[in-house]
Amino acid sequence: MLVAQTSPTSPRATAGRGWRPSWPDLITIALALAIWSVFQPALMSPDSIAQYGQALAGSYDDWHPPLMAIVLHLVFASGGGLGSLMLVQCVAGVFGIRSLASNVMRLLGGETLAPRRVEWLSLLVLLALLLPLSPLSFYLMTFWKDAWTMVLMLWLGALLLRLETARAPAAVRAGVILTAAALAMVRHNSVLILPVAGLALWGALPPPRRWRGLALALAPAVVFALGSFTLERAFAVRKSQVTSTVMVLDLVALCAADPPACRALPWTESHVRDQPALADYHLGDTEIPVWKAMQPVSTAMQTDRARLRAEYREAWRRFPAGLVACKIEGFVSLLGLEKTHYFFQGSITDNPYRLALDGRLAPLRNGLERAANGVAEHPLLRWVSGVHAVWLLVNAIGVSGFLALGRIRRNPSLTRLGVVLLVPLVYYSSYLPVSTVRDFRFMYPATLFVQCVAAASLVGGRRRPARPASPAP
Repeated sequence: MLVAQTSPTSPRATAGRGWRPSWPDLITIALALAIWSVFQPALMSPDSIAQYGQALAGSYDDWHPPLMAIVLHLVFASGGGLGSLMLVQCVAGVFGIRSLASNVMRLLGGETLAPRRVEWLSLLVLLALLLPLSPLSFYLMTFWKDAWTMVLMLWLGALLLRLETARAPAAVRAGVILTAAALAMVRHNSVLILPVAGLALWGALPPPRRWRGLALALAPAVVFALGSFTLERAFAVRKSQVTSTVMVLDLVALCAADPPACRALPWTESHVRDQPALADYHLGDTEIPVWKAMQPVSTAMQTDRARLRAEYREAWRRFPAGLVACKIEGFVSLLGLEKTHYFFQGSITDNPYRLALDGRLAPLRNGLERAANGVAEHPLLRWVSGVHAVWLLVNAIGVSGFLALGRIRRNPSLTRLGVVLLVPLVYYSSYLPVSTVRDFRFMYPATLFVQCVAAASLVGGRRRPARPASPAP
């Protein structure tokens, strides 16, 4: 993909030909341009509009990790606009899918798969994921931290699969470190992926690993910490109340699920305005009690942070089982077993910046939106791509299966794929400790990653027996 036409077994065979796009590359670019044209300048939710406003004003807080708004601000400063940034996002997304799929097929298929065949098969995977059964085309053009997480996760997986013992170019290792750090800077919970990237870097080194291995294992976390610190200082990022909101929601869920426990937490109970109205609330519900117009719980809970932290510690000391049950219930609500909620963002929400989609292509957008919504609401079709639980199960089976096969067959390639599949599994799991609403978008980066690996394994992952040599004349 957008690389010199070389054979992996003879890298010098095409030296001097230069970098030339193949037909699959050109088709991929055409697909990206078509998607960009339909949805330009971008699909935007209220969160997107908030980040856009910060980019315009050059004033940032960390309610949403500020990296996206800062990048957009720099694009504005260089004379670009939202549309140009979204074109980059869309192109990076489609090629990220093809890159991950290609590396999976090369790893599983070995030298029996010709490079040209891999390119066409990776394009087939992309086309399959762009079918209306999947919301991919919408995410490629949504200015969302979930979309950036999706793109970065795809590329991280592709780079991790290129790590080979004693032979991985320094540029690949650097790419893994920078991509993992950027991923952690886009979504708060993505920080849990950093140890997985470090483990893969450590495992790709030949023994004895010693200090060099330890340095590589820690590198993604160190770069993330330095990058976050630098951004916060250079752009004067203000601290918000993200952790306070999580604590409030946990306490509110405990009160709703266990009224006796609520009475044992008098400070929390004093903020409950309407206990009967709160009774139906469960952690992860869309109708969050502290954010509704007529709140059953006073928002003043978030203002006294010292008292909130003390109450939260007390709740964990006295009712750990109740809080764990609330968190499990919130996590399960994200899996989509009962309903596929907020499958995608299909428009630009009302905004003061006069941002609007191109009206000339509205019929096409509306048709795509109806088709995708039909999938989300269909009792059977939504299980194909609208239920994260299905792909979480596939992910868990893939991790355990490839790690076991790698050990049994003493095949480091299979082991490497098992380790790489820990990336989406850890991302899924990151919503167990913190689950606020049940939006499909939260887990979609992990689901798309697993779908891409599964599709690549099916269409190009089986080794073909070598042809017997022709008898000598």
